[in-house]
Amino acid sequence: MKGNNIHPTAIIEGSVTLGDGNTIGAYSVLKGNIKIGDNNFIGPHCYFQNNIEIGQYNRFEAFVAIGALGEMGAKGDVFLEDGKIIIGDGNTFREYANVHSPVKRKDTRIGNKCYIMNKVYIAHDCQIGDGVMMSALTKFGGGVTAGDNANFGMGAAVHQWTDVGENVMVGMNAAVNKHVPPFVIVAGSPCRILRVNKVGLTRRGYTDHDVNQLNLRYMALLEGDTKPHNELEEKVVAFITTHEKHLNKFKE
Repeated sequence: MKGNNIHPTAIIEGSVTLGDGNTIGAYSVLKGNIKIGDNNFIGPHCYFQNNIEIGQYNRFEAFVAIGALGEMGAKGDVFLEDGKIIIGDGNTFREYANVHSPVKRKDTRIGNKCYIMNKVYIAHDCQIGDGVMMSALTKFGGGVTAGDNANFGMGAAVHQWTDVGENVMVGMNAAVNKHVPPFVIVAGSPCRILRVNKVGLTRRGYTDHDVNQLNLRYMALLEGDTKPHNELEEKVVAFITTHEKHLNKFKE
């Protein structure tokens, strides 16, 4: 624990290993099989438990809870002895964010450079890519997958075992109850595809030509055109092929 700033009221129990340059705030608890890299900030009153791996340069503000048992309702809470939560690098978790341990997959996973706002709920087995933005009160049911650079508006709710593609923008208070292919904006309850997320794609550096072509051809891809013309279309076709049985639901 060399080079770490640990408040004297913090509680550290079990097999906990820390890199260098970490801060552990007042009254925080780290209990279990926990491995933390370098230069992380864990604010006051955080609770980390069970099996967790954390990278570097993450920030956890007050009252963040990581590692509680997966909630399975009437089936009872579930803990996998060899399951773990894996968190990458450069993420921010604001106050009262909550991440649960896996139940069916080997891990609950969060990538790099995500911004997770206050009171966000990430249930068991979720798989979150890089650069994902989850606004305040966003809720993911168990097993949700969110692709890179997806953006979820305040209060959005995603049904369990639902996949949301990369660079999707989900509107405020949207109810996502079906898989959402990449690069679109969805909103409503239940959610509907509104249009291609042209602004988001442009910000990621895609050319106007490719973005405009995707915009013109998106409905054809949803209708079953499997001959992509560029990288963006290839990703859409790959997603649709993987979720083929849900193809008609994309258009509803």
